Amino acid sequence: MILPVIPPKVKDALTGDLLGDGHLRFTHKDKNGNFTGNSHYAMTLKNYDYAFYLWKDIYSSICTSTPLRPWPNPKTGNTPSQYAFSSRSLPDLTVLHKQWYVLNKDIKKFIKIVPLNIEDILTSIGLAHWIMGDGYWDSHGKTMDICTDNFTLSEVELLIRVLKDKFNLLATLKRRIKANKEVCWRIRFSGKS
Repeated sequence: MILPVIPPKVKDALTGDLLGDGHLRFTHKDKNGNFTGNSHYAMTLKNYDYAFYLWKDIYSSICTSTPLRPWPNPKTGNTPSQYAFSSRSLPDLTVLHKQWYVLNKDIKKFIKIVPLNIEDILTSIGLAHWIMGDGYWDSHGKTMDICTDNFTLSEVELLIRVLKDKFNLLATLKRRIKANKEVCWRIRFSGKS
């Protein structure tokens, strides 16, 4: 069986979705005993239409045939808060995982990072997916923000530079304090952009 190579259109969307809530993980071993990666998406119930669009139209060439499923599973007695879907495990996704994640040995967990070559791999299609997945209209500031809470300050600054250099979009840092008092950073677009 020949596994598909991820088409450029799908890689562009993956880049944008990985800047947002998209997630790559290792779930299966290949015939040599090496783990292979797959992608996983979970979106709030209100984003069902967008999640369905991603599964059916954007990622159909790499996804399983399992339709969107509520998470947590209603059979557990818990009220679902999200819909989720996954791709197949593919060698190309394993390569992407190495680009987008580093192992934190202290907590024995992979942490998502912004790849240093983000300027080369972020396209206008990726930007659109990033905004659709993690952008929101801030009616107080009358502008659009992108949630980048889990990236470091230097990673968010890199993203702001890429937005300016590659797309001529003006953006600034927006400081946010999470409920646990942790400081995080978001991207706020200038009204001029």
